[in-house]
Amino acid sequence: MGEADPFVRFNCENCGYKSTVSESYAGKNIRCPNCYFIIFIQKAETTGTTQTSSRYSDYDSNLLNIQEQNILKHRQMAEYIASEQADESEEEEEPPQETDPATLRKAPWFIDIFLYPFNKSGLKHLAIFILVPPLFNILARFLPAIFVYLVMIAGFIVNILIFLYMYWYLVECVRESADGWVRAPLGFGGLPTLSDMFGQVVNIIGCLAVFFAPFVMYMLFTQKAGIIFWLLLISAVFLYPMALLSVLMHDSGHGLNFHKFTKSISNTFFPYCGLVLFFILTVVLISLIPSETTESPLGNCILRFVIIYTALIGAHLLGRFYWRYQDRLNWDLEGDKSSSG
Repeated sequence: MGEADPFVRFNCENCGYKSTVSESYAGKNIRCPNCYFIIFIQKAETTGTTQTSSRYSDYDSNLLNIQEQNILKHRQMAEYIASEQADESEEEEEPPQETDPATLRKAPWFIDIFLYPFNKSGLKHLAIFILVPPLFNILARFLPAIFVYLVMIAGFIVNILIFLYMYWYLVECVRESADGWVRAPLGFGGLPTLSDMFGQVVNIIGCLAVFFAPFVMYMLFTQKAGIIFWLLLISAVFLYPMALLSVLMHDSGHGLNFHKFTKSISNTFFPYCGLVLFFILTVVLISLIPSETTESPLGNCILRFVIIYTALIGAHLLGRFYWRYQDRLNWDLEGDKSSSG
């Protein structure tokens, strides 16, 4: 065994860690292996400052190139801390609702779409839309006559507000589903203004009037169901969903661009036919509900539930249609909004 290399003892001033390092580091800075504090290694004196005992050989092999080792450790630690902070920021920025990626659906899509309103927010809105309007009629039956008119006026105002809000909420369902959401939106997170609600009512009913007015006018003037009657009805039923989607996504009457949305229909013809068929079947099934159902308060609530529930499902499907086929639709929504503004 040859003589071992000399060593210099050092004591970390920061944490008190004691060890040795090769004498070649004398007069240089190193980092403490325990706390990474920078330590200056004094030059060895001629007596009593160096050790040649083999008991320190393990320390020497561990502390060789200590600066390079600790630089690597610090880089690794910095990358780890950065990744942890990135993960925390992503968790903080997560929206409170369920995001799409279809993997988050709790059931197969053809079942899960019918669960769309069954989150906390969706159930709250269903309860408001279904139960609040008839509540004033029930109250009027039990109040003294002097209060009846006040209750009826209050009920009239509340019903108008709920009607406007319900149409606005349906539009929100379409737009958020178009962004990939799979459950009903919060709604109350940001209450709309009267002008916002009224604007969406105009979009929906105005679009309905554009397509069904010719059919209604023909029926009123001719009082017969000929070939023109059926052509007008079929064309209105077939074109209305795409036109409505275009108007709602553009948030403007500029969405009623006949060339644009008919081209969109041709680009998504078969899935669009499936969407139209769903709407037709929904209307037919609702129309089959006996009219006697509405004679009782309970029957009236059940009918309101069926209509509003299917409207929410329809709004979801309309938005999901855009989400899935937006590349084929090829609508430049931002560009159209800026040009219309």
